[in-house]
Amino acid sequence: MTKIILIEDDEALRKQLLFTLESDHEVSEAGNRLEALDMLKKHMPEIAILDLGLPPNENSPDEGLFIINHICENYSCKVIVLTGQATREAAVKSLEMGCFDYLEKPVNIDQLLFSMDRAKLFIDTENELKSRGVERIDIQVEIGNGLQDIREKAEKNIIIRVLNETGFNVYKSAQILGVKRESLYYFIKKFHLERN
Repeated sequence: MTKIILIEDDEALRKQLLFTLESDHEVSEAGNRLEALDMLKKHMPEIAILDLGLPPNENSPDEGLFIINHICENYSCKVIVLTGQATREAAVKSLEMGCFDYLEKPVNIDQLLFSMDRAKLFIDTENELKSRGVERIDIQVEIGNGLQDIREKAEKNIIIRVLNETGFNVYKSAQILGVKRESLYYFIKKFHLERN
C-alpha cells in the first residue's frame, strides 16, 4: 500500500478524501503545519496531498509553501497541491519548489487519482533507478550565479539526502558518500545542518 499524508484544514473535505483513499492506501492526516511535520516524520509518506491555504492564514499560501519546502529538502515524497487559491503565482511557486502536481478545488476525484497514479509511477521508477545506484537530485539555482553556487547546492542536497536516509548517522553517511568523517563534519558545519 502506498503511504499518503493528507494535509487539509477543511475537515469535511479531508474526511471525504480519506474515505475515498483509505481502502487502497495507508493514509495519515493533518489539519495544520505542526500536525503535518509530525506526521511526515512518523509515517514517511510517499505522496503528500497538500492544501496551500492552512491556518493561521487560510487565505495565504505561505504555510503550504513552507511545507513543500520542508518536504522537498527532507523527504523523497511527491507533493500534489490542492487549493482554492487559484492564483497563478502560487501554482508557479509550488512547482518551482518541487511539487509534483497542482490541482484546483473543488477536487475532481478522478483527476486526483490520475495524478496519484502518475506520482506512484515516478516513485516506482525512481526506486528502480535507486536500486541500480542512480538517484535523482533536484537543484534550484540561477545559472548566472556561476558553477560554485551550483556545486554547493548539489553538495548540500546530496549530503542532506544521505544524512536523512541514515538517520543522521555520520559514520554511515560518510561511507555512502565516499568521504572521511572529518570531511562530512566540515560540510555539516558549513551548511549549518542539524539533526531533525
